[in-house]
Amino acid sequence: MDELLINKIKENKEIRKYYYSKDFFWYCNYYFREYYSFDTPKCLLKYYKAIEQWKNIYFKWFRWCAKTTIAQMYVNYCIAYKKRRNIMRYSQTIDNAEENLTYIANSFIWDTDNWERFVFDFWNLYYPEYKTMNWQKKIKRIDKFVTENECYVRAMSLWASPRWKNYTASDWKYRPDLIILDDVDTISSTQSKKKIDKNFEFLLNEILWWTTWACQMVFLWNTIYEDWLVPRFEEHIKNDKNREIIILPIYEDWKIVRDRFVETDEEAERLNEWKIDSNKKYTSLETERRRLWSISFNQNYLLIPYVIWQHIITRDMIKYVSKDQLPQFTKIQIGVDPAVSEKEWSDRFAICVVWFFEDRRYVLECIWLEWLEKNIKRATEIVRNLYIKRNATRVIVETVAYQLVLKWIFKEMWLAVQEQKTTKDKTTRLLEKQILFEDWKVLFTDWTSDLVDELLAFPNWDYDDKVDSLLFALTDQNKSFYIWSF
Repeated sequence: MDELLINKIKENKEIRKYYYSKDFFWYCNYYFREYYSFDTPKCLLKYYKAIEQWKNIYFKWFRWCAKTTIAQMYVNYCIAYKKRRNIMRYSQTIDNAEENLTYIANSFIWDTDNWERFVFDFWNLYYPEYKTMNWQKKIKRIDKFVTENECYVRAMSLWASPRWKNYTASDWKYRPDLIILDDVDTISSTQSKKKIDKNFEFLLNEILWWTTWACQMVFLWNTIYEDWLVPRFEEHIKNDKNREIIILPIYEDWKIVRDRFVETDEEAERLNEWKIDSNKKYTSLETERRRLWSISFNQNYLLIPYVIWQHIITRDMIKYVSKDQLPQFTKIQIGVDPAVSEKEWSDRFAICVVWFFEDRRYVLECIWLEWLEKNIKRATEIVRNLYIKRNATRVIVETVAYQLVLKWIFKEMWLAVQEQKTTKDKTTRLLEKQILFEDWKVLFTDWTSDLVDELLAFPNWDYDDKVDSLLFALTDQNKSFYIWSF
């Protein structure tokens, strides 16, 4: 904006209200100034523009990118200028939806710390029935409210249908004209294919079917996976001419996409040395990764995406211990990644032994069988001998397809067995364990060098069976989930 316009906006409330009614980004920048300590990246500017043009938004990938905050400001914007009259905000649970709705309602209260600029221009729009008594108090938790200028906003949870929830204002009867779906694809809603099928059917048959062409929909996705809600909706909306799919990358023009994110802890510490305001401090992606326990490139936390030839485990994460340094162990697990085919180019039958002591895991040995060695009788006998030799606590075996039979063979051998059903790919599972390697909670003996070589090369290696068996062996102890043969 040029300086003359800025001065006019500062001086005249009517000019300010008129100008911001046509520019959503600068509306947010003025009334919610505390969120704009850093430059806004191009991909988020695309989000502002699309949402202002009343497009259906499908925003996916990357937590902590302010997509929820911008959606909340958009509801505030629609109420201020009465652009929408019947607004529904969906979340996975009603508690989450109410929490976000309360945040929106509090922005209309005069004594709320950060929003005096908005109330000065628009006065109090919140709760006409409370205007003479309690309207100046902050609201703790609400599920719906009607504004002074007759906009109706309500919190909705997944499986709450908008059917028949029309809003009758003094001048018209309104069906939903803005629906925001945020966090409807969390881990709890995508635990199984049945849940995904039911949620997708509900969103199509209840929410989308019940809306009109005038209804704007904003989908804020978090969980990206092969057969979850996101790709299904992308397929469903591919012919929607009013749609906008916004993908937020971690890098943009060779820079971190959010200026407040830097790659390493050291860089963040150096940049924050003289910063007092916490809102202006830089955040390390390494810190976020440790705090969230995952940097999965195809699931919840797209902080550092995997690219080809990138390695998950690096040499500095590997720490060896000598035989003399081994403590007395009480918990010993054997992880088995089975393979049956005896062909030369087929997968290996991998067996890994891990001993537990306090919060550390000691990888003692890793055996792999090839070709004719993978004979079921011979392979299971090797596992049994290891079990007896190490006095193991249990055997963890992958049970997918034909491999399920191994569980029953091990039971007949009087071994304590836990079956492992894998629902994630190996890259994701290793990423989730990466913090253990970073903190040197996984230690290796000198005779596991082949396993270490495969770990350092993963996922850019011809074989990954030893890595898989290690991941099974590192599974946390949970006695209620394994089967005693006795």
